[in-house]
Amino acid sequence: MNHAEFASHPDKIDFFFFHVLFSIVITSNLFGNTFTDVSRSAGVEQREETVEPGLVAGSPEFVLDDWLGPGTAFADYDNDGWLDLFVVGDGGLPNALYRNNRDGTFIDYAAIAGVSHTGKGRGCVFFDYDNDGWQDLYVTCAGPNVLYHNNGDGTFTDVTAHAGVGDDKHGTSIAVADYDHDGWLDLYVVNWGKNPSLLIFNPPPKDNVLYRNRGDGTFEDVSQTAGVADDGIGWGGIFFDYDGDTWADLLVANDHGGDKLYRNRRDGTFEDVTASANIEITVNGKPTDGMGVCAGDYDNDGDLDLFLTNFDEDVLWQNNGDGTFTNTAVEAGVANEGVGWYASFVDYDNDGFRDLYVVNGNIDNSQKTNVNRLYRNLGNGQFMDVADVLNVGVDTVGRGAAAGDFDNDGAVDFYVVNNTTNVLCQNGVDTGNHWVKIQLEGTQSNRNGVGARVTVTAGGHTQMQELMCGSGFLGSDSLELEFGLGSIAAIDSVTLIWPSGVIDKHNNLSANQTFRFVEGGNPIVAVEPKGKIFTTFGGVKNAELLQNYPNPFNPETWIPYQLLAPGDVEVSIYAQDGRLIRRFDLGYQASNSQKTLRWDGRNEAGAPVASGVYFYQLRAGETRMARKMWLLK
Repeated sequence: MNHAEFASHPDKIDFFFFHVLFSIVITSNLFGNTFTDVSRSAGVEQREETVEPGLVAGSPEFVLDDWLGPGTAFADYDNDGWLDLFVVGDGGLPNALYRNNRDGTFIDYAAIAGVSHTGKGRGCVFFDYDNDGWQDLYVTCAGPNVLYHNNGDGTFTDVTAHAGVGDDKHGTSIAVADYDHDGWLDLYVVNWGKNPSLLIFNPPPKDNVLYRNRGDGTFEDVSQTAGVADDGIGWGGIFFDYDGDTWADLLVANDHGGDKLYRNRRDGTFEDVTASANIEITVNGKPTDGMGVCAGDYDNDGDLDLFLTNFDEDVLWQNNGDGTFTNTAVEAGVANEGVGWYASFVDYDNDGFRDLYVVNGNIDNSQKTNVNRLYRNLGNGQFMDVADVLNVGVDTVGRGAAAGDFDNDGAVDFYVVNNTTNVLCQNGVDTGNHWVKIQLEGTQSNRNGVGARVTVTAGGHTQMQELMCGSGFLGSDSLELEFGLGSIAAIDSVTLIWPSGVIDKHNNLSANQTFRFVEGGNPIVAVEPKGKIFTTFGGVKNAELLQNYPNPFNPETWIPYQLLAPGDVEVSIYAQDGRLIRRFDLGYQASNSQKTLRWDGRNEAGAPVASGVYFYQLRAGETRMARKMWLLK
């Protein structure tokens, strides 16, 4: 509605101002407390000024470091139950590894730990590449990248050469996932061009690199064969399962060019589905200048949405659930017009809806705002910026950031890395809402549980999160999953779908605590990673379950199985969140060569089910086996 329309409709003016006033009153009442800058008292300011100050963009003396910025990551590197902080030192500054003293303060252990110097560092991520239970560290640089192995005694060892991951094309962000479902975490390194002039922008292409983890401490470069050697001017990247088939897909954010969405074909290769997914748009008549990227289910509909920061308006890609996305940033109220870098979906007020934090920072001579945004999710598809009200605007030249609960009080905090002094924003927003934090430990899957989907249901409200490693911009949030529960103090159920295919379900849990779930701790379904081998529970194997056909299917499919011994037979169909869809009691059957069950894609009530991944389980005597199948309409 424009100003003229407002003037001709005084009733709408009254409603508009009532809505604004109501929002202000609700906000001030709901948030009696705010975030507090505790950087100095915590000892994590680190930066007073950049070592190599940049000049005007386009001049021959222009220095990239001054505006590219460093990254940061939260992780519990010493396994003491408290989140520590790593900050990349750019522009000649050393890295910082802030060990959490568990009293609100930190001490920099980088030199003692052996991770203080990497040379023109850029991004960082913690991940357990060797599945030994200790978080290792990878740092991208304007030069060779570095992989540090966590020795488990507070120190790290540079294993870059042995591991074969010293890519030197000017790395920025890092995405981590077990893309091939072999139980080992792989690395995707996003690369950027050389120091360009922003006025004459033509850096040489720098292909991104996908390192496949061999499982023996070494990696192999499979970028070309996998089809993800993107040669854009890469800033951000993230692995996430956008189509719900349990395999990690990849989104790459490119500057001065189109972003790319790669769908995992489940055979070690990826397909560029950018066009068919509708991730091709222009903002203000120009291609997007993508910076950072995050994924989360902000509308609680069970699939992952995307948010990309941009030089102009940011982009909110709402997942339509059919393989396509729609940009709803303007309608949702998150079309931030600063120069956006880091972004993350977090539930800072624990009300059960994912909010959105965006870090802004201009570049030389830019008139864009530096003020960060904290968008509160109103639960109706719209957001309201409460950064100023909650003292988390941080009006500095921001770049990277990380989200995590460093003080273990159940409320997510933010650490913002700037081109001046860094800022630790402690969450003091007291809503009285309940919460739960979830830590994962894979057994068949990767040890970190990266790629697992966790669904929490409390009081009839269901939320889903996927554990992602490497998000935002140049860094990574904590690997703890934080769920707000609102006024509900008891959890009905927690369902975990692991990358291996194992599904665990835990019922009737209390709120306001941290749970560590170990894969297979309470399985309802188990499936091997590639669907090649069945999983058995119990003693003697007396049945075999084979892959359904066709797969994917629509609307019906056939499920073959073989009995090696006579017994009672039952086949059950489950949804991804563990809900029973259909059960077939086939009674007592004799041993046979092979039998086949037809499923028509309908539930117990006879209604057709939606597209997505389903699990089918065979019970025969003491043996349980399961596989997964894909209904694609």
